[in-house]
Amino acid sequence: MHSTANAKGFTLIELILVMVIMAVLVAVTATRWNAGDATAPYQADLLARNLRHMQMLAMSWGQSLRLSVASPVYSVSCVTPSATPPCNASPVIDPASGKAFAETLANDVTLAGATLDIDSLGRPVNGGALLTVNRVYTLTAGTQTWSVTVSPVTGFPVVSSP
Repeated sequence: MHSTANAKGFTLIELILVMVIMAVLVAVTATRWNAGDATAPYQADLLARNLRHMQMLAMSWGQSLRLSVASPVYSVSCVTPSATPPCNASPVIDPASGKAFAETLANDVTLAGATLDIDSLGRPVNGGALLTVNRVYTLTAGTQTWSVTVSPVTGFPVVSSP
């Protein structure tokens, strides 16, 4: 049988020392961590997914849709507004969420890029003519830059990391 006098454990001083070391590590990590760096890749992927969703909506609705960028917000609206749904609201109402199809970037992530129109066949167009060069959207967070490139003809978005 073991007696309680022989029991091993941590002393109060050892526990306090471990807590102080952990507090220093947390303080150093917190000052170097940038929330924008962590969310920029997610937001670039979200933009790419929203571009594909916009393309599918344009084809299913038979309407040309426009992606407008006013950093830190991007939104989707009809190229030609009308009094009938889905083009009776700007931005359009996303049937997947029931809310306006607009996204606000978080944690000081900025977005740069030109307006993009998707025709009713899901093709990227510029002034009514098919897009002939890539359309690039740049998301910047601190020192990191992520790109979402929309291909001409197919409109397929590709995310590129720094």
